Amino acid sequence: MSTPDPPPSAPLGFELTPEEARIAASRAALRRALAGGLTANHLAPLAAFALAMTFAAILASTGLISRRHGEIALILAAAAFMIQRLRTRRRFALARRESAASIEAIRAAGPLVLVVDEAGVTLSGATASRRWNFSDDLEAENAGGLVYLWPRLGAPAVLPSRAFTSPEAASQFVASTRAAILRAAPRADGGPIAGRH
Repeated sequence: MSTPDPPPSAPLGFELTPEEARIAASRAALRRALAGGLTANHLAPLAAFALAMTFAAILASTGLISRRHGEIALILAAAAFMIQRLRTRRRFALARRESAASIEAIRAAGPLVLVVDEAGVTLSGATASRRWNFSDDLEAENAGGLVYLWPRLGAPAVLPSRAFTSPEAASQFVASTRAAILRAAPRADGGPIAGRH
């Protein structure tokens, strides 16, 4: 398989529609809310709740604790689980608002121009400009008619696939951007990654 060519250096102009901005904000909110880890934040509390309920029910049914204490334990476990779920919903709502605001700020900047160079990408509008470097652990993704460049923190660079000449050109852009990100990523010992020049 041949290595993708470097990302194009020619500026790419486009505008995000309100619908595209809404989709991008929704996807960014989900990634932001799940950033702490799906297992630790979502599955572990559910497993702990199920184990607490089972343990309290077994203790109460075998007579090791009184039925009243078993009911209290079940109520406390349910209350703790509901509080944790409410905190999770609040975190999702906050992530949705923050992501919607950051994507809307990008869209509201007017016609956007994406410039790709060897070190990263710059997204410029009439009122603002942002830069993402390949060495900053970016992720490139083509999903749902939008191309995303995800930084570790903050809002992504978002551009519609329709801005490219064809869907294949959008896929090629993502592949070449991923290759540029891999080339820019340092090894753990600080040297270049094996096979890079």
